[in-house]
Amino acid sequence: MNREKMESITHYENEEEISYFTIALLLIGIASIFRLLWKEFMLALSKKQKLSEYAANHRKKVAVKKRCEVTTGSSEEKSSNSPPLKTKRSGNVNRLYIPTWSEIFLYRVDSYFSKSRWAKGSVLLMGTFLLIFSGGGMLRIFSNDNLSLYQSTWLAWTYIADPGTHADAEGLSNRVIAVIITLGGMLIFALVIGLVSDEIGRCVDILNKGTSRCIEDDHTLMLGWTDKSLAIIQELALANESEGGGVIVVLAEAGKQEMEATLLSALQMNEHPLELHGTEVIFRSGNPLMENQLHKVSVLTSRAIIALSPDGVNPDEADSR
Repeated sequence: MNREKMESITHYENEEEISYFTIALLLIGIASIFRLLWKEFMLALSKKQKLSEYAANHRKKVAVKKRCEVTTGSSEEKSSNSPPLKTKRSGNVNRLYIPTWSEIFLYRVDSYFSKSRWAKGSVLLMGTFLLIFSGGGMLRIFSNDNLSLYQSTWLAWTYIADPGTHADAEGLSNRVIAVIITLGGMLIFALVIGLVSDEIGRCVDILNKGTSRCIEDDHTLMLGWTDKSLAIIQELALANESEGGGVIVVLAEAGKQEMEATLLSALQMNEHPLELHGTEVIFRSGNPLMENQLHKVSVLTSRAIIALSPDGVNPDEADSR
């Protein structure tokens, strides 16, 4: 009996510690979200106040300008016998538009998503946290099972992570809350799948564009891509045959896929195909005149550099670049 009592006391103390940890984690998350929202609100308020002040000053200037025009027009009318000219003016020409709170909010969201690479992930994480917190709070308040904060929060997370868990809910209030949390969880995981898919597509696009860094040493660096490039690659491959092959890195302004397709077509020709003899050819797209682009292809560790003048450019002019 005493042993069972001690185990129940220990279990209660462990659950109480976990509940305190859950409360602390929720408070940290709420404070972070509130801090971000408060910062954005103060920035939007500052922008709106500045625009309102600018609009007030602009209206004063327009009013002064109109009074000056009226005074000048009346004096000219007195000094001349001809009737004054009548002009049509739109009432909204000199009016400064003040954006609404919703427009400022949408502008800040657009700015945040365009500047920050992790904007989608952070917003999705914030939405997940709010869903867990609000779902756990609803389960804690409206559930008939007398759940602790830790238990209700964990139950809300299970509804989000596993949509089939809500089928075990009993009671009308529990089922309604479980369905709401599950629908939110399905939406969040759909957004996660879309986010991961977009990130993978972005990485594949970067690889296809050939803008990633090339880490090589003791390689031959070719700057530019012309009609003579394939013949030079063939000669370098023959020279590297005795060493078991080598590495040729090509940096040109042409697209990576375009250069790869040209090389592949030369390798697959029926008559006199190009033979690499174990030499590997790596293509990178960039401007050979830019220093940062040269560092991307490990220019300092290359054993030879071949600079090709562009087609249709005088060699002296190409050397001057």
